[in-house]
Amino acid sequence: MRTSTIATALMACLAFCLCSSVSLADRGFSFVQNRIAVTVKPEDKLVSIPFEFENKTKRTITIARYDSACSCISARVTKPLGKMTYKPGEKGQITVDFELKNFQGLQEKTLLLWTKDDPAEAPSSVLTSAITIPELFKVEPKTLFWEQNGEKTAKTFKITIPHDQPIKILELEGSNQQFPYTLKTITEGREYEISVTPTDVSSPSMGVIKLTTDSKIPRYRRHQAFVCVRRPELVKPKPVTP
Repeated sequence: MRTSTIATALMACLAFCLCSSVSLADRGFSFVQNRIAVTVKPEDKLVSIPFEFENKTKRTITIARYDSACSCISARVTKPLGKMTYKPGEKGQITVDFELKNFQGLQEKTLLLWTKDDPAEAPSSVLTSAITIPELFKVEPKTLFWEQNGEKTAKTFKITIPHDQPIKILELEGSNQQFPYTLKTITEGREYEISVTPTDVSSPSMGVIKLTTDSKIPRYRRHQAFVCVRRPELVKPKPVTP
């Protein structure tokens, strides 16, 4: 529900900008950057991103609230600490904290900020944090698909470890016996393959293969690979030739 509410507010904010002659800067704060990209270290657990702003309007602006669709995101006013009201010309800073948890790769998260002048459905500021978390253990593709009533062919997950230290697979565990698998070691700690051959594709089904590694960094110790038998895609009707 929270994600849906935030998404609705974001769409409303964009629609307001397109349909209104009033810009976001006129409605609220002017940020030095509305999108900031950072790259973190593999072992990092938290990253803090400062967004600096200024009140360039001719009126006093008060921060009402800020929110994000992701529970991994929190925010705080850091300069001046805890200050919520800004007169014309005053500057401030909001710091966005992102708990990295088990995320890998590029993660883009948004924070919506409302002033007391903003309608509930249209925050005046949208702040985006683009965080790149090194992928030291790659499973490609993330999901293997088979078509319902199709061929029960073997398909393969390819696993690579682009890290200066090897990461070994210690254990595999499948959630659905309909998808038996075999692990092949190409280069220990560097490259593996998991071959999966479904025993039944007569009806839609899915499963997950859980991988446990010996990585010293908690983020890379557990991974998942998904398998799925899906309904055939609808065949598009052929265009009628006049």
